[in-house]
Amino acid sequence: MDIGWKMVRRPGGLLLAALVVVLMVMVTACGGGTSSKDKTATAAAKGGTPSATKAGATVAATSGTTAGGTITIKKGDPIKIGISTTLTTDNAQLGMPIRDAALLTIKDKGTIKGFAIEGDPQDDLCSGPGSVTAAQKLVADKVVAVLGAMCSSGTVAALDTYAKENLLVISSSSTAVPVTQQGKKNFFRTAWNDATQGGEMAKYALSTLNKKNAVLVNDQSVYGKGLMDVFNKSYTDSGGKVLSQEAVTVGEKDFSPVVTKIKGENPDIVVFGGFIAEGAVLVRQLRDAGVTATFMGADGVADQKFIDQAGGAAEGAYVSRGPTPTDTTVYDKFAKEYEAAYNKAQVDQFADYTYDAVNVMLTAIEQVATVDGSGNLVIDKQKLIDAVRASKANGASGQISFNDVGDRTVVGVVNRIDQVTGGKLVRIQ
Repeated sequence: MDIGWKMVRRPGGLLLAALVVVLMVMVTACGGGTSSKDKTATAAAKGGTPSATKAGATVAATSGTTAGGTITIKKGDPIKIGISTTLTTDNAQLGMPIRDAALLTIKDKGTIKGFAIEGDPQDDLCSGPGSVTAAQKLVADKVVAVLGAMCSSGTVAALDTYAKENLLVISSSSTAVPVTQQGKKNFFRTAWNDATQGGEMAKYALSTLNKKNAVLVNDQSVYGKGLMDVFNKSYTDSGGKVLSQEAVTVGEKDFSPVVTKIKGENPDIVVFGGFIAEGAVLVRQLRDAGVTATFMGADGVADQKFIDQAGGAAEGAYVSRGPTPTDTTVYDKFAKEYEAAYNKAQVDQFADYTYDAVNVMLTAIEQVATVDGSGNLVIDKQKLIDAVRASKANGASGQISFNDVGDRTVVGVVNRIDQVTGGKLVRIQ
C-alpha cells in the first residue's frame, strides 16, 4: 500500500504531526504479522534442516535510514539475513530451492564473532508489488543484508526500498540486463547478466542447431522481454532472421492467437523468455496445433515442473541455463551437502548461485563487524557494501568478483544447455 502524506503548516500543526505519527505506526504494524506463507517457509526448514527466524526473536537495532549508518545487534540477539524469494505460485518451484540453499549456507556458517545467524524468508511472489512488500517486511525486521529478490521485475521494484536504508542486497537469480542499470550501489548479483545468456542462446540456435529463422515469445516481464531483446540482436547480427516477436500474458491459459500466428509463419525455432507455467502452456498448445518447430527456453523454465506441466510436449526442447564452472571442486562439495540435506537427486536451479551469494555476504559481515565495549555487534553498512565490492572468491558457481555496477565478472565458465530427453533435463553443453 502506498500512502501519500501532505504536510501543511497551520496553528494546529503539533496535533496534526502527532496524528501522522500514530497513523504511520499503524500502517507499519499492518505488515508485521506472521503470514501463512511465512509459517510455510519456516516449517519447511524443520526436521534437521536449516531453521528460519524464530518467532518472537529480538531484532537488531539500527541507526541511520539513509546512506551510511550502522547496524547494532545487541549481545545475545541473532544476525538476521533476509531472504526474498518466491514461495507460492507456479514459480515456487524455482524459489524454494533458493530459500533452502540460503538456509543451508547460514546453518553451515553458524555464528559470526559469537553471534548466531538466522534466515528470514519472505515470499516475494516473483512480482514487483510482492517484492516491495517483502522488502518492507525485511527492513522492518532489521535484517543485516538481503538475498534477493528472486525475479528481475521484483528486484527492480524493490531496489529503492533497500537503497533508502543503504542495505546490502545480493541476488542469486535476477538476470535481466536492466537490473544493474538502476545505479544502486548497494546491489550485487552472483547470477549472470542476460546480455551474456541471450547471446549464447542465439549462438547455439544458429550455429549448433542450424536454425535460420525464429519466432520469439516473451511473457512481458523485465526478465522475459529483456532476454528476447538480447537474443534478437545477437541472432540477427549473426545472420539469423526473426520472423516476429510475440507476447503472452502471465496467468492466461489460452495462447491460441499467438500459436495460430506462429503456425502460419512456420519458423525453424520458437524461443521463449518467461517462466514455468506460461512456457508449459505455450509448448503444449504449439504441439497440439501441429507446430513442429524446435522449442527453446531459458533458466525461467529450467525445472522438472515445466516438463511435467507440458505433458510430454516439452520432449526434445532445449533449455539454456547460466554459466557453470569448469572447475567443479567447490560445486561438488556443495552438491553433496545440499542433496543430502533436502533429499534431492541433484542441485536445483540457482541453488549454487545462492550458496555463493550468501557466503560472500557472510564473509563480508565477518570482515567488517566489530564488538563494542558492551558486547554488541556493530556493522557499518557502507563498509559492508565496500567489502562485497572488493570480494574475490572461488564458489560453487565459479570465480566470483563484481564490477562497478554490481554485475558479476564471469570467468572460467561455459554456458549450459540442457535438452529434455525421456522427460528429464539432460545436459548437452
